[in-house]
Amino acid sequence: MNRIPDLDPYPDRPAARNSWILARRAGIARAEGLHPRRPSHWLRESEPDPAGGQAAILTVFLTNKECPWRCLMCDLWRHTLEETVPVGAIAEQLESALTADRAEHPNRAQWLKLYNAGSFFDPQAIPVADWPELARRAKSFERLVVECHPKLIRENRILPFQRLLGPRTRLELALGLETAHPEVLERLNKGIDREIFRRSAQWIRQHDMDLRVFVLVKPPFLNESEALEWACRSIDFAFDCGANTISLIPTRSGNGALESLAARGEFTPPRPETLELALAYGIQLGRGRVFADTWDLERLEADAARLSSLRVRLENANREQRIQRPTKSLTVDSASG
Repeated sequence: MNRIPDLDPYPDRPAARNSWILARRAGIARAEGLHPRRPSHWLRESEPDPAGGQAAILTVFLTNKECPWRCLMCDLWRHTLEETVPVGAIAEQLESALTADRAEHPNRAQWLKLYNAGSFFDPQAIPVADWPELARRAKSFERLVVECHPKLIRENRILPFQRLLGPRTRLELALGLETAHPEVLERLNKGIDREIFRRSAQWIRQHDMDLRVFVLVKPPFLNESEALEWACRSIDFAFDCGANTISLIPTRSGNGALESLAARGEFTPPRPETLELALAYGIQLGRGRVFADTWDLERLEADAARLSSLRVRLENANREQRIQRPTKSLTVDSASG
């Protein structure tokens, strides 16, 4: 197979970016064992709730069709299918996870997260015909968290599902801001700018829903000091837009595109201290809950002892929402203006 040379530059023209990104998937396989009637994964986790306690959460990773956007940094497509699943399959996936969770955990989860490596309100991913059954199962939880692309925040897509869910289950939408850096955000090929995100966030809050925001720590095209500065600016921007919760995600390679950028010197993963300092900055603001994603931490820290210590510190900070050791002072100008 003839691969496009890794040193081919990332296109300046948005129209050429999809092809460039897709070409770099050559040779990268989707995850094995994906089935339209089984979730790709499920797990139990916990996080602080708004009242200061700890919420037990059932997180289900649904198997569905790939997202139509081709974001530069995304590797989630590896856990998706190439076609829409049959009507009823998503509800069957959820029921499978609920049954397995009940068998393993005597205590009932309070919150439910349905993550689908894309957008819950993309009808090619989650058939609308499945909404009533999904809402019926979700009604037994205090909160339902689903993912959505900012461009899919539309009244006719979301309000009907919110009505099906009913008033007793709080609906929380998780949106990827990625970064508040205007030029980098445009180059990520996500199809949004800060104003689009701001309007989507405002709509969510106006309709009595909560907002969770994903922020990348060190996206491509930023050096380490810029990465920390813009992680902090992005946290500020997300809170200014009304975020209740922010999840900091270290940008990771593995999708082919980032390896190409790395070969050109345009991407390296963040250092562990960059992630930790960004988390400290967000928590110390006291404006809402801020978490660091601890999946694949070994990509950031190869030394076993330092990795173990880092994981403990991050998990404690996530759980307690406080920093256990002094961190350097951070001052950034507001990115929201």
